[in-house]
Amino acid sequence: MYYVAKAELKIGKINFKGITEAEFESSVDEIGGTAKITLPRRLTSKEGKVLLDLIHTGDRVELKIGYNGDLKTEFTGYVSHIGDGTPLVLECDDPWYTFKKAAHITKSYKSVTLKKLLQDLFPGYTVECPDFTFSGGYIIKDVTPYTVIKKIKDEVGFCAKLNEQNKMISCFWPFEFKGFNKHTYVFGTRNGTLLKDLRNKRLAPNIAANGLKFVRKEDRKLQITGKAKQKKGKTITVTVGSKDDDAEKRTMNFGSDVTTEAELKKRIETELKNKNFDGYEGTITGFGTPQTMPGDTLKIVDTENPEREGEYLIKRVKVRFNNSGFRRENELSYKINN
Repeated sequence: MYYVAKAELKIGKINFKGITEAEFESSVDEIGGTAKITLPRRLTSKEGKVLLDLIHTGDRVELKIGYNGDLKTEFTGYVSHIGDGTPLVLECDDPWYTFKKAAHITKSYKSVTLKKLLQDLFPGYTVECPDFTFSGGYIIKDVTPYTVIKKIKDEVGFCAKLNEQNKMISCFWPFEFKGFNKHTYVFGTRNGTLLKDLRNKRLAPNIAANGLKFVRKEDRKLQITGKAKQKKGKTITVTVGSKDDDAEKRTMNFGSDVTTEAELKKRIETELKNKNFDGYEGTITGFGTPQTMPGDTLKIVDTENPEREGEYLIKRVKVRFNNSGFRRENELSYKINN
């Protein structure tokens, strides 16, 4: 079957059946994703009105892309900037945009859990998050909910995902998350026997470009710093792992339930052991489907090197749609099944 990628765009109440180009990116390491959408050069008016009179900053955006008429929502958000050239280029923010523009908050707590804090910041949303307590209190002074969650993310180190449709905010610690949805990428092979085996399993090669490299655990440089904030304000800090300057550095934060340096060291040494693995790192690019997203699990099938197969957390996804096709570049994080 020949696959033809098409896109539909809705801005406010205006529908566009075709766009020239779209590129958007999001990551579990960042609070908020962005998109850049280019409308056709010939399109200067719509429904008898000048296009720039119909599109405004803050308008809701929904972009659907798919093959052969089977279009799926790829990006939702809001127009954050409208270009002044031709063709018209729109810059958009994902649904975190509404919390960037929300009313400023001033509030203080003597002691508060992460869940309670997020429930206060985002009323009407269901919150899923680790059990973490700001035992030393927390002060919010005249800032937006987005500014607060970004500050907490930077200080505490968790990742966050916003599902506007289901009214849910999910937070998780790096290296502990098991993924939202699961997808499969299959490496190609010229071995007839292996190809037959793939067909019997109803699998087919589906990789557009491979930028992965296989790294053995003895060559993997990882350093983890654990911090546990005590009720009286003191913070216990322990660092384990590689001491090389180019080591990947991660921070794990704990609450006052961790009371001794020995206990903290034991916890992060366990994490270090679990995350030093034989496996792939880097990026791998697929086509428009499967619809991979940050926080999803990607299963790698490699029939020529079965010992290298495994499941990985997708850290970042960059999607490109244009006249050349529809591609998804996935950056892998840690291996989920060691």
